[in-house]
Amino acid sequence: MSPESGRPAVMVGDHPLSLEEYRRVTEEGFGARLAPEAASRMERFRVSLMNQLDSGARMYGVNTGYGADSTTTLGPSDIRTVQRNTIVSHAAGTGRIASPDVTRGMLLLKANVLAQGYSAARPIVAKRLLDLLNHDILPVVPEQGSLAASGDLVPQGHLAGALIGEGDVIAGGTRVAASEALAAAGLEPIRPEEKEGLALVNGTAFTEALALSATLRAERLLRAADVSAATTLQAMKGFLAAFEPRALEPRPFAGALLVARNMTNLCAESELLDQPHSRVHDPYCLRCVPQVHGASRDAFAYVKGAVITELNAFTDNPMVFEDGSHLSAGNFHAQPVGIPMDTLTVAMAELASISQRRTQHLVAPVYDDGLPPKLSRHPKQGIGLFMLNTTASALVSENKTLSFPASVDSMAVDTTEDHVSMASVAARKALAVIQNTAHVLAVELICACQALDLQAPLKPSAAIGAVHAAIRGAVPFVDEDRGLHGEITTLAAWLLEGGLDQALERSRVELD
Repeated sequence: MSPESGRPAVMVGDHPLSLEEYRRVTEEGFGARLAPEAASRMERFRVSLMNQLDSGARMYGVNTGYGADSTTTLGPSDIRTVQRNTIVSHAAGTGRIASPDVTRGMLLLKANVLAQGYSAARPIVAKRLLDLLNHDILPVVPEQGSLAASGDLVPQGHLAGALIGEGDVIAGGTRVAASEALAAAGLEPIRPEEKEGLALVNGTAFTEALALSATLRAERLLRAADVSAATTLQAMKGFLAAFEPRALEPRPFAGALLVARNMTNLCAESELLDQPHSRVHDPYCLRCVPQVHGASRDAFAYVKGAVITELNAFTDNPMVFEDGSHLSAGNFHAQPVGIPMDTLTVAMAELASISQRRTQHLVAPVYDDGLPPKLSRHPKQGIGLFMLNTTASALVSENKTLSFPASVDSMAVDTTEDHVSMASVAARKALAVIQNTAHVLAVELICACQALDLQAPLKPSAAIGAVHAAIRGAVPFVDEDRGLHGEITTLAAWLLEGGLDQALERSRVELD
C-alpha cells in the first residue's frame, strides 16, 4: 500500500516494471514506493560518485559545463548552483499541458531510472518523485520543446522544477504553485546536489510516457478494429472463406493468422453469413482484413517490444559505476523509441483507412445485401448516417498528414548535440492518429450496428450480438435524423478505454 494515500502501490527498483504495473499507476491511480534495496543501491553509487570527485575526476555536467562548455571546469562552490540552474533554465516548454496519465508516467519512469543507481542521485530524489505521484501533485509539463536527444530536457525541466518548489503543479484538480502544494502535503523541496539536476532533466521519461500511453491505447484499437470489421462483414452478409486457415497458411504472417482467427471466432454461427449471395467475394476492405489488420499487428509487435525495453532502460548520462569509474554514453538519445512511434502511426492510420472504406459500403451500398441507402428507413426524407462517412474520410485524410515520420528529421543545436531524434514529436503524432482512428472505428461501429438492426430478424453471432447490445446502451438506433457528435465521442472514448473487451467477456469470446 502507498503510505500517503492508503491505495495499492507498485514497488520500484527491486524488479523490472511490467506494462501492467505501469498501466495501474497511470490509469488506475496506484501509488508507488521505492524498494529498500533500491535505496541501498543508490547510496552505494552515490559514494562512488563523491569519491571520484574528491579524487579529482572530471565528469561531464557535474564539475564541467554542458555541450560546447564541457571544456570548462567548475569550482566546488559552483557545482550545486549549476545543478539548480540546470533545472530552472530547462523549464522552457510551450503548448498544451501533458495529460495526467503522461505526467504520472514521467514521475514513475524517472524514479525507476534513478533507482538503478547509475545516475548516482541520493535516494531522497527518487522518493520525492514518488511522493508527488502518491500525493497526486502533478507538475505542469508543456508538451512542446523536446528534441528527445540529450533526453527530454525541456519537459523534464518542468517535471524537476516541482521537486525544488519551482513552477506550477496540478493538485486536487487545481493549478497552484509547486511550493504551495509541497507545503500542503508536508514535503520539503529538494536541494539538488552533485549531478542531480542533470540526472533529473536527462533521459527519455517524457517520450517514453507518451509512447506507453500510445501503446496501451493502440493495443485496444487493434482488437476493436477486428470487432468492427466482423460487425460490418455480418451486416453486409459477407464471406468467411478469406479467413480460413488454408487461405492464410501459404503466406504465414503471424498478424494475418491471428486476425483471421479473431474474425472466425467473432463470426461463429452468424445467421447473416449463412445467406445466398449475388457476388462471388467481398471487396478488399473485408476480404483483406487479415492482410491489412495483420500487418498492423506485426508492426505493433515490434513497437510494443521496443517500448517495453525502454520502460526499464537506463537513459541518463554520464553513467557512474560502483567500481569507482564513470563514462559518457548516448543512452539519452530516443531514436530507439522514435522509429517505433513513427511505425505505430502508420499502423494505426491504416486501420482507420480500411475502416472508412467499410463505412462507405455501409452508407452507400452497391451490393444486393438488403441495406437501404444511407442506412435509413426514410432515405427520401433525410440524410440518415451518410454524413458519418464524411467525418471518417476527413479523419483518414488528417492521419495521412500526420504520418510523415518525425524520426527522420534532425537538427544540430550545439557543437556536440548534433543529431536529435524528435521522438517526442513522433509519439505525440502517434497519439493524435490513435485518437482519430478511435473516432473512425466508432463511426464504423455505429453504422454497422444500424445495419444489423436493418437486417433483422436475421441475427449476428453471439459475440457481435453482445457488442451490439453494449453499443446500443450509448447509441440508440437512428430512426429520425439527429446529431451524432456526442455519441461518436462517447463511443471512441469507450474503445480507447477497453470497453469492447468487457462487452466480449459476456459472450465468452476472447481475442488475441
